[in-house]
Amino acid sequence: MSRSNFIAILFLTLLTLFSSCKDDEIVQADSLEEFGILGKWGLQSITINGITDMSIRYDTIEFKADSDLNDLKGEFSAYGVQYETNGMFELMPSNKTIEFNYGDKQKLYEFQLAGDLITFTYFEEQLAFIESWRKAE
Repeated sequence: MSRSNFIAILFLTLLTLFSSCKDDEIVQADSLEEFGILGKWGLQSITINGITDMSIRYDTIEFKADSDLNDLKGEFSAYGVQYETNGMFELMPSNKTIEFNYGDKQKLYEFQLAGDLITFTYFEEQLAFIESWRKAE
């Protein structure tokens, strides 16, 4: 093998090696992902002062991560018949609460997350609410 053929083969080999090896991107997951709250949820039932309304619901809420991957804050969008609400939320797992901020409102709910079911418990105008949401996506 001539020296020029050897150099050409060596050059092509090195070129192939370097062009096929890309830097492995390390994608950091958002801290919220470990809690399983991110995604779209559909309202299953709502209980008010112990009375459960089991009618068919079309309400959905979607939780998304924000730009800061290290906090437990994100964005949410809630949709239902004749309403749409967008805002921010903060998950506080130490006391099992979630705070919703939208418009000029700030609401604190207790939450319980078990697999694909999340339950929010809160009080409004002296009424006790329990909402059950099932993960859709």
